[in-house]
Amino acid sequence: MTDNKVNITDNLESLKEGEIVTDEKTGKKYRVKKNIMPHYSAGGPHGLGDPEDRTLRKIEADVIIPNRMNTRIERVECNESYLGLVSCFRTDGAVSGLNTCKPALELFNRCKYEKFHDPAFRTKITDEYIAERSAARASGMTSQQRKLEEFREWKKSNEGK
Repeated sequence: MTDNKVNITDNLESLKEGEIVTDEKTGKKYRVKKNIMPHYSAGGPHGLGDPEDRTLRKIEADVIIPNRMNTRIERVECNESYLGLVSCFRTDGAVSGLNTCKPALELFNRCKYEKFHDPAFRTKITDEYIAERSAARASGMTSQQRKLEEFREWKKSNEGK
């Protein structure tokens, strides 16, 4: 272990993992901890990232948000045209349905295209994702884990009744 020396804490690149750094202003001692993630992705109360961070990583912007948009389009926004396409494929079959279900497919694709190119819809989905990610970073649990924990608490409270 190195001796306790006062270092400038603005640039920690020259320090090694495990070194002790003394803050110049407060005099507090800190152990250097390095990782490959940026500070906003590895910080926070549970080491999952800063809950207040609103930036998106490349995979979130290019993969996760479009997947969520697609799911919302199929389940909520264009559900009627999607169910019409699915029922057409079920009645006509998957192979022959490609030819006979073209009007239903065009209707669904038009609705999907409009939603995918709507900036307000994308912003809405992105804000929902960031809020969910922020809650997960703050609590250390995903939304599914939180729902399971709420169910367990509810079950414990109603067990004796």
